[in-house]
Parts: sequence; structure tokens; C-alpha cells
Amino acid sequence: MVPHRSDLLGSVGSQRSCVAQGILSNFFYSLSATSNASLAVAYCLIVRYKWKDREKNKTRLPFVLIPIFISTVLAVVPLFGKNYNYNGGYSCYISGFPPGCELDPNPQQTCIRGAQAQNMLLFTSLIPIVICFFIITVAVVLLIHAVLVQERRMDQYQRTGPSRKMTVETSWQGIFYIGAFAISWIPWLVFGFGEYTRAKINVVSYYAQQLITPLHGVMNAGVYFRPRLKAERERNPTDSRCKSLMQVLHIKYCCNRKSKEGTGAVAKKTNTRQADKDAEIGTEKKIPTNSNPETTINAEATHDAEIEPEKKVITSSFATEDE
Repeated sequence: MVPHRSDLLGSVGSQRSCVAQGILSNFFYSLSATSNASLAVAYCLIVRYKWKDREKNKTRLPFVLIPIFISTVLAVVPLFGKNYNYNGGYSCYISGFPPGCELDPNPQQTCIRGAQAQNMLLFTSLIPIVICFFIITVAVVLLIHAVLVQERRMDQYQRTGPSRKMTVETSWQGIFYIGAFAISWIPWLVFGFGEYTRAKINVVSYYAQQLITPLHGVMNAGVYFRPRLKAERERNPTDSRCKSLMQVLHIKYCCNRKSKEGTGAVAKKTNTRQADKDAEIGTEKKIPTNSNPETTINAEATHDAEIEPEKKVITSSFATEDE
């Protein structure tokens, strides 16, 4: 989508395609960051104010529409002043044309397009991401504090003493959520601020943000499924990690069972269970389940009567041998 007049190898686009790429990039970058911030705020409010399902449904729409509205505004504003241009690297984004002209002392004379691109890049791209990072951090801290307060209120009802299990689990979940955002967006911010200050594309930071930032969704999925995977592992400790993961994802799997003691231990344990089960079935067959006590007494008397002749025969045989 880079204009063909640029020196980039393989560029066959036009100025219109370059503007379209810039708008879409800025929109979806902003939408990703603001959606994560909105989700963090929503979870914080749900826990702190104990929203029920009916209240969640009423407030769900604003948390979805607000990020879309903010992202649309941030993507449209740079159109005023023609600030979407080829940035001198590998794509089109908020930049002056010729690339780097916005850093000149008098960009109004040196820039054909995007004389205010430097300020646009700062206020419509970089600062919003930093604000989202701040909102996520504050929301997670408030969420952890809300869980801690609830557990402190329950201490008086605990017979075994105070418990902070939910606080610890919430803290780890919040750390992973913040970490996923930081790992994904810090390379992007490094590249963006480098472009803002130098107007020069750093190849290492460019490829780093191109490879890592799109993985934000994958990292969020890992954060989301982590508690479920942990619970599945606790329920079925003999299952392999692959099988547990497939079970959590509701995917048909072909993973082998694996025990901490080895496959042989699992087979031995399975055989022992089967033997115990067979023994229980055999015992049930041998032991009559009769609830009438009179019938039971009669059966025992009949059994004793059958044994008495055998005892007599054995006694007589011993007597004959003695003679």
C-alpha cells in the first residue's frame, strides 16, 4: 500500500492506499489498547460494586462502544492536515512528506504534506497508549484491593484463621494481564517515540514491534485460560499438559496420558482400580443381600445342619485309624 513513487522495493500503491493503511493502522492500534483498558475497568467495577447479571447486561454496551468511538476519533483527526504519509520505512503512518520534514524548524515550508505530523503522532497515537497502560494498572490495583477488603470481612467467619487465597490468585491474574499489555506495547512505544524524536526508522525496533505487538491477543487468551487450566490440572493431575489444555479449549485431543511418576505408574494404578472393582463385584455376588432376619437365621441353621454329618464322618474315620 506504499506509494509506488517511494524507493521501497515492491511498492505498487498510491497516496490513497497509503492514507487507508494509516487510518486502519491507527484505528486498530487504538481499538486494541482502549478495549483492554475498558475490560479492566469493567472487571474492577463488577467486583467493587458487586454487579449482578442484569446490571452487567445493561452496562455492557457502553464498555464496547466507548473504545470504538475513541479509536474512530483518533484515526480521523490526523486526516486534517494530510498527516497520513509514507514514513520512509516500510509502511504508511502518521508522518510528514518528504519523510522527516516535520522535524525541520519551519515544517510549513519544507513539508508538502503533514507539517503537523509530529504533534499528531504524539497526541493521537503515543499518548493514548500510555494512558491506556495507566488505566489498566490502576484498575487492576483497585480490583485486587476490593478482593482483599472482601476477604478481610470474611475473616471473622473463618475457623482456620485468615485466608488470602483469592487475593493472591487475583494478584497473579492482574500481574499477567498487565504483563501481557506491557510485553506487547512497549516495543511499539519504543519504536513510536524513536520515530517521534528522530524521524528515522530503526530496523530492530521496527521488526520487534511488528512481531510482538500482534501477539497481544494470544497473550490475553493465555491470561484468560490460565485459571481454567490450573483448575483442570488440579482435578486431573495424572493427565498430560496437552490433554488438560485441549480439555479447557473444548478441542478433541489425541494426547497420551502422562503421570508424574511415569506411564507405568498410571497403568499400574489403572490395573489396581480394575482389580478392586472386580473384587467388589465378586463380593457382591457371593454375599446375599437379604433384609429379613428370620430368613437369615434359617439359612445359617441349615448351613450348620449340613456341616454336622461331615464332622461325624471325619471323626469316625479318625477313630477307625486309631483302632
